[in-house]
Amino acid sequence: MKRVNSLGIVSFKRTAETVDVLTRIHVWAQAHKIPILFHPSLKGLLPPKARIARSQRSLITNSQALVSVGGDGTFLAVAHLSSFSEKPVVGINLGSLGFLTDIGPEDVESALLKIHRGNYRIISRMVLQARLRRRRKTIRTFSAINDIFINRAGSPKLTSISAWHGKRFITDFQADGIVVATPSGSTAYSLSAGGPIVDPAVSAFLLTPICPHSLTERPLILPSDKPVRLVVNQKNPSVMISADGIDSARLRQGDEVVVSHAGAKTNLIQLGERSYFELLRKKLHWGQDYKLRRERT
Repeated sequence: MKRVNSLGIVSFKRTAETVDVLTRIHVWAQAHKIPILFHPSLKGLLPPKARIARSQRSLITNSQALVSVGGDGTFLAVAHLSSFSEKPVVGINLGSLGFLTDIGPEDVESALLKIHRGNYRIISRMVLQARLRRRRKTIRTFSAINDIFINRAGSPKLTSISAWHGKRFITDFQADGIVVATPSGSTAYSLSAGGPIVDPAVSAFLLTPICPHSLTERPLILPSDKPVRLVVNQKNPSVMISADGIDSARLRQGDEVVVSHAGAKTNLIQLGERSYFELLRKKLHWGQDYKLRRERT
């Protein structure tokens, strides 16, 4: 891949570990004479010579790649910022699980040097677009890398949602909610709701009901060539739509949510040749003796 000669650094954490990593990035960049810009929200946390971008758009425009410092939540937020430009993103993991963040804090300098020298590859991931339609008019548009979900929030009542794939009716779900996920998002909310793990190389939508009233209403894997349409059937002021847990809105009875392939994509920087199954083994501890793990801890 081509060399990366400018980086944009984003973090929304304010821990001592975060400041340490950000400072190390600044020192490394100065030593290698590589221009880097830090997100405007980091002003005051960094050494005086650190360059702070005037705005988020300025940060993205003037960077060849973006570096997320935090967990998967931070990574998703950074990927959302860059979605209009398709600038590649790499994550330094300061969170717990880190499915999307590829670099440990101990490897920051060596990883950034590999990226600078072009020793990486780009992995493209699907992005969802959800149009919220009310009275036949689109009133809001959402984008998501992991998932679009509808849930009942704090209401004790089940949510009634009708679902279509293209023009074909699927069923009326009576559930706490429903998740439409990308394969990348199959290890996020959808997985905790009982959905399958899907290789991100597959072009598909996952439709996963959250705690359905009927035990026979199981998750579905659908071709992504047709949109998924969800309609809220009953009046419930607590029902909400959320995109990656970042952007949300309240829904009304009769509202439609139409989920489709977005025109944009998310480009991830990957170091090395690690397979998706290696990632699953590492993050989900597949093949490990849990009894031995408990004894060691």
